[in-house]
Amino acid sequence: MTEFLDAKTIFVLTGMFTGLITVVFFSIHRGVYAVVNGVLSFAWAYGFFTLFALLLLMRGLLHPLITVVLADTALCLAMLMIADGISRLKNLPIQQGIYRWYLSFCLVAFFYFTFLSPSFSARVMVTIICTVAIFSWALVMLWWQPIKSWQLGEWVLSVALLVSVVAALLRALTTLMETDAVAALSILSYQGLQAHFLSINLLAVIFIAFGLIVMSQDSLRRDLERLASYDALTGVLTRRVILDLLDKSMAKVSRTGRPVAVMMIDLDHFKRVNDSYGHRVGDSVLTQVIAAVERVLRKDTYIGRYGGEEFLIVMPDTTHEQLLEVSERIRQAAASTIIRHEQSNIHCTISIGALIIDTSNVDSLTDPVTLADRALYQAKQRGRNKVVIAGDTAQQPLLETESR
Repeated sequence: MTEFLDAKTIFVLTGMFTGLITVVFFSIHRGVYAVVNGVLSFAWAYGFFTLFALLLLMRGLLHPLITVVLADTALCLAMLMIADGISRLKNLPIQQGIYRWYLSFCLVAFFYFTFLSPSFSARVMVTIICTVAIFSWALVMLWWQPIKSWQLGEWVLSVALLVSVVAALLRALTTLMETDAVAALSILSYQGLQAHFLSINLLAVIFIAFGLIVMSQDSLRRDLERLASYDALTGVLTRRVILDLLDKSMAKVSRTGRPVAVMMIDLDHFKRVNDSYGHRVGDSVLTQVIAAVERVLRKDTYIGRYGGEEFLIVMPDTTHEQLLEVSERIRQAAASTIIRHEQSNIHCTISIGALIIDTSNVDSLTDPVTLADRALYQAKQRGRNKVVIAGDTAQQPLLETESR
């Protein structure tokens, strides 16, 4: 096996695989994966891997500044870009200043041990130090996330990075034990145990790419699920999701007998805000008012955007008295919200229509949203900035909370 996979063959295979992976990453970055942080960094990482392999194979044909200094620096940059991509994928802070110091260290070290104090072993040690430091940093970023939440990509990537770190440490140990004659050999002349380490590195590079691709796919899937479940502007649930939760809450009322409250809220005179200040300011008003409403809701409460400036709230395990208290607290939270725009202070109140669903009406209610909407209409008719709570059916009297 070692005779067949000599060092030159390994680097030819490395260049072929990493070149293909580079094309794959750049291709997926141009598609829907462009919204996934880190994919472009992974593309550059494998581009640097490919550049390293190509320049390495040209040793003896081009100047050592290109085939040694730049080649080894490209290898170290490839590892850095992998860590950079992982940090972006995980939305972790990036210290760009460290990158400049890292690049400067690599260039100076490889130049020094190539021209000023030539030492192949020293260059190997610099590469090993970079490998251990960067891949250990990448492992820490992965392990920062609870392991129970890991998907296949995290597992494959972690194992591949860990194998790379262990192989680098073993390679450092064997490098220190080599005789001067062996240590002076070019990396393209590696045989025996060192050739095995290179084979391990090639496999690790391939599995790292597989892990990164799977992680990128998982990130895209989560983003798409989030886009399908949450309103892009306000961050609350979408209409489909909130209506589905309402249906499940009503089914739970039938099973457990515990009541659920439903509220339909609507911003008062919101069209005036859009007409006076523009839709961008209107969007800001909408998001800030809804954020104020969310802050006074219980943690077990669901809120979703029903349409335009209308929002639907579902509150499990809520009695009529609790609904009166919470709905008034919501109204006051919105009324006290001030949105500042240039020299103006914008106030935007809300009207609320609500009802209680319990064992007495859950079987007869076919459309609780329509009933809540009718109560909301009553609140609008009575002057806005009010809460109107419907009775068990649309014919029963409406209970009204006046604004103060």
